[in-house]
Amino acid sequence: FPGGMHACRVAFAWPLVDNEHVHVQATSVPVYGGATATATSKLTIIFKGQQHCTDERVYHAETDDLPAAFVDGTKMGGLGRRQYAASGLLVTEKVPGRHVEISAVYIGTTVAVRQVGRYLTFAIRTPAHVAEAYDHDESLGQALQLCWRGCPGTERLDQEAGGAGDGGGGGDGRTAGVFTARTARAACEERLSVDDPYFETCVFDLLTTGDLSFAQAAAFASQDAVELAPPLAVVSSREQRGGGPGALRPSAPVVAALALVAVVLMG
Repeated sequence: FPGGMHACRVAFAWPLVDNEHVHVQATSVPVYGGATATATSKLTIIFKGQQHCTDERVYHAETDDLPAAFVDGTKMGGLGRRQYAASGLLVTEKVPGRHVEISAVYIGTTVAVRQVGRYLTFAIRTPAHVAEAYDHDESLGQALQLCWRGCPGTERLDQEAGGAGDGGGGGDGRTAGVFTARTARAACEERLSVDDPYFETCVFDLLTTGDLSFAQAAAFASQDAVELAPPLAVVSSREQRGGGPGALRPSAPVVAALALVAVVLMG
């Protein structure tokens, strides 16, 4: 998000990206009964039809169902016999059932979807002028998109509290008191450097959920943010505080990587 990292508790269906070219909607559920923290269980990605480039394609993923194709069964999008080529869409399965990448060459956009544990992660690289191509009227739904506008203040969790008050547990290994601040930091240090923008997110997630898969999700989110960023464009949130969408040049890329508890990095 502009200015840093947000821990976001939005539940049910919320738009992550919503512009003239791409719509991404995430469905989030509480990580266990009674929890305020939520995690992504479903993702729907719509690449809108573009004249001379591609017709509309829809990709849908949910827990334990990460397909290697669009919902119509195709892996490529485009027009006529020139599907994909240099201007279309392509779904690439990186790790069967665990990691899919979608390239939309005609708008310079790449999307990565992963399943880690029981939940999904999402990352996107897209030019700023593509991300900004939406109706800015605050009364319309396009103004709510989380990956561009940030988490609404009413839906943010206090990362400084380290999950206090959320430490109850449930099934699937999420048990109260599994991690202390010390053991959570140690687990995160095995996967991330302490100056990584996702390190504190990792610690927060472990203290909040007690689920070690959230640490791996933070590591993958960091990896995706780096791999999707162009050279010299990977900037830690600590170095970019005070920036915002208005500070980006029209051609500058936007990279957002969503970890399990709806935490987004923009650089």
